[in-house]
Amino acid sequence: MNPDNTIIASGNLATSRRSIMGLLGQCAMLQVSKGVTRKIFTGAGLPGRAVEEPDFPISLQQELVICMALVNTPPDNRSPTVTLFNAMDSMGIENLGLLGMAMRHAATAIEALKTCLAYPQLTWGHSRMVVRSQPSASLFSFAMERPKLRDVSAQDINKLVEYCLVLDLLTSLGNIRDIVDSGESPLYITLPFPQPQDWPDLTSELPCPVQFSAHQASLAYPAALDNRPLPRANPLVFRSYVSIAEKMSQMLDEDFSAKERVTRWLWAYTPPPRRGEIARLLGKSERSLTRQLGAEGTSYTKLLAQVQEERAKNFLRSTALSVSEVGYRLGYAEPAAFSRAFTQWTGVSPLKWRKNAN
Repeated sequence: MNPDNTIIASGNLATSRRSIMGLLGQCAMLQVSKGVTRKIFTGAGLPGRAVEEPDFPISLQQELVICMALVNTPPDNRSPTVTLFNAMDSMGIENLGLLGMAMRHAATAIEALKTCLAYPQLTWGHSRMVVRSQPSASLFSFAMERPKLRDVSAQDINKLVEYCLVLDLLTSLGNIRDIVDSGESPLYITLPFPQPQDWPDLTSELPCPVQFSAHQASLAYPAALDNRPLPRANPLVFRSYVSIAEKMSQMLDEDFSAKERVTRWLWAYTPPPRRGEIARLLGKSERSLTRQLGAEGTSYTKLLAQVQEERAKNFLRSTALSVSEVGYRLGYAEPAAFSRAFTQWTGVSPLKWRKNAN
């Protein structure tokens, strides 16, 4: 077997089910104020209260919409690459929370990697990661499907891909350093896009040589990722954290009512999932879910209307969106159908509500 092709670990970090914690961490890292964060979240179809709830479930599509907004948030039109390299000192294993603690206490680096990839819902990544063993290093490569976002230019999509790939690569570097704790620096980093014009303005010290216009995003790390014991290996602590990670990754939310769990999943997707889809997300039959909601004095239809009304109001506050576009984002094929529904919820038309709100 060619050692250059020996795969140590492989997995897709871009899981469709995730919590908002990763985005909250990005906003903190980029020093985005709480007020701006809330505005970005509501603009993506989330409730303002999500800023206060790190376990709030979202979809990958919603995360990408918010990442697109974050890409355009830094001042002075800085490139995503320079923005993230300047922030890399704040990227470390502690940002993964309990999953990071499990990885830190794994027996070996390989076990830590496999643990990370076993629970992608808790990593908040955006790409597929493959780790290969080479004679002098372990090579981490990252690849991402090109996102499809409505009314976003090809140039902005390029910036979004750049942001996501560099973020995944640099956070992985921080995780590796903290797990292995060898004090070694990476050998090199390659990125599959041209060197940004503001690269000379970088204020952070580079961890290693960086090559642009490469065929892939990759990171070469000299420490052997093999079966040698890690410095903080602790089987008991490791099993404890993995057990908690397992429960969190399943998004069971046993401590929440059926009403709250359904509401959270309605917020997680635009347009919202249908009743049967919600039931499957919660591991229930439609009949069982209907009974539970009825016992709590509500129904899927009532909760859907509440979420759609609040989401519509959040969208209508942005004068950049037409009423037709707001209706489309909420899942209405015809503007008239959205106007009728909104009038039923609020007693006024969308246009009149927008005029009064602004």
